[in-house]
Amino acid sequence: MKKRMNVLLAGALAVAMLGTAACGGSGSQGASETAGGEVPAGGEASADMDGIGFPKGETITLVVPGKAGGGSDLGIRYYSEGLNRLYGLKTTVTNYDSNTVGHQTVASSKADGTTLTVATSALNIQYITGNAEVNPIKDFTLIACLQDNGFSTLAVPADAPYDDFTGFVEYAKAHPGELNAGMPAAGANTFLFGMITGTTGIELNAVECASESDRLTNLAGGFIDIGVVGVGNALEYEKAGKLKVIGTVSSDGTTISQYPEALPDNYKTLQEQGFNDCVLSVYHYLLGPAGMDETMVAQMNAAMKAVVEDETVNAGIAGIGNIPGWHDMEESREIRDGEYAQFVQIAKDLDMYVQE
Repeated sequence: MKKRMNVLLAGALAVAMLGTAACGGSGSQGASETAGGEVPAGGEASADMDGIGFPKGETITLVVPGKAGGGSDLGIRYYSEGLNRLYGLKTTVTNYDSNTVGHQTVASSKADGTTLTVATSALNIQYITGNAEVNPIKDFTLIACLQDNGFSTLAVPADAPYDDFTGFVEYAKAHPGELNAGMPAAGANTFLFGMITGTTGIELNAVECASESDRLTNLAGGFIDIGVVGVGNALEYEKAGKLKVIGTVSSDGTTISQYPEALPDNYKTLQEQGFNDCVLSVYHYLLGPAGMDETMVAQMNAAMKAVVEDETVNAGIAGIGNIPGWHDMEESREIRDGEYAQFVQIAKDLDMYVQE
């Protein structure tokens, strides 16, 4: 059922009221950091290294479609370290401030396995809404579905007249169109709120609030009524009395017990709170340019299993709030196609759908 989300042009208000908001560094487009291919303990780094699929004797560029320090950046660096240590490969991690440029860089590279990326649903959203021309299905080779993005925390002002998601929904239904949700103009959080409005029947005003730092400041100041923030920031700001949490959103069947640290009951997923359809799957996918050799891809997929299950890599992925995981080729395609279909439907519900 299609639900309307009213868009408010609140950029001027945000600028006027939030001069002290902490913004992330500007980053550097194309900035690279190389990790040496050390010889694994107990053996030599063979020039052949048959069976792992990754190119031998060449530097593998791992493109981060975003600035250094973000979740995607940290995840890719853990995988880079694992590939170096387990297989003796040499990788370089390259950041692009624009995820569109990062995606395009990989899509237009040679299909020889030397340029790869780990992308999330942002790739799908940009294409489906017509904000990018890179086709996430046709312009890339899917190598492996990796970690689940974990938990998106729903935070509200500390003095909000509700303490859980049920209370929020009841209040929103009693005050249609009066609650402001901070989100990007077109991003994963936009689609998260599209899922929420579509499944609960509530109506929210979408206020442009792209960065997490802006959402945190707006929530603390009471300028928006709900926003998505990371678990770590939510815990810190809630402890300081600057906001409160009414739940988290994750993939189907996920519970807060899967978070690496114990979380309070108010962090329970919306499913755990009785909203069975309030789920949003956001996985990370290892991708290369379209046209990669099928045998190479199958070997790379299998090789990533050991990387993901490595104790250091696994702990690192969990430490950034993601749920570590590896999926074989069949499972990876099934998860990717299901997630893409969900975002197409949400885009249609939001009247943001342009193309499949």
